[in-house]
Amino acid sequence: MQKILLLSLLIVFQSVFSQVSMEKNKLTKDGQVYKTSQYKEVFKNQDAINSFQKHRSNKTVASVFGFAGGFSLGFGLAQALRGEEKTVTTNGGTQTVKVEKAKGSLAMIGIGAGLIGVAIPFAISSGKNAKKALQLENGESTTFKPYFKVETAGNGLALSYNF
Repeated sequence: MQKILLLSLLIVFQSVFSQVSMEKNKLTKDGQVYKTSQYKEVFKNQDAINSFQKHRSNKTVASVFGFAGGFSLGFGLAQALRGEEKTVTTNGGTQTVKVEKAKGSLAMIGIGAGLIGVAIPFAISSGKNAKKALQLENGESTTFKPYFKVETAGNGLALSYNF
């Protein structure tokens, strides 16, 4: 009788104090794995749901800018590295053929780097919103976490207190 009572009490506490965690690209709650698109089934706290929605939208924006930037950067590099002269061997001998570099290849590289630079803050914000959603759902404190940071200030170093 005591074993059954102890087991049922353990099961009740397990369901009451269940934790949500994120492993790779999946949400885990009570040992069950959910896709990130099923976050409304996992989260019960409305603030956590809102924060996870921000995570998903920021991740989408970061993916779009990152893909476009990577494509543009790669295409521009391929065009810039293309040779100017090409030697072609034909039946009668060799010929030198001039190949023009694609105009604007450096502009493509710059645009690609810029798009990747735009994607980075969105990706960082996405990660912070996901962590915040998990903390809100699990009942952890999300307020006032001050920290010290060493920064460069002009010619020297500075210690700043951020809150």
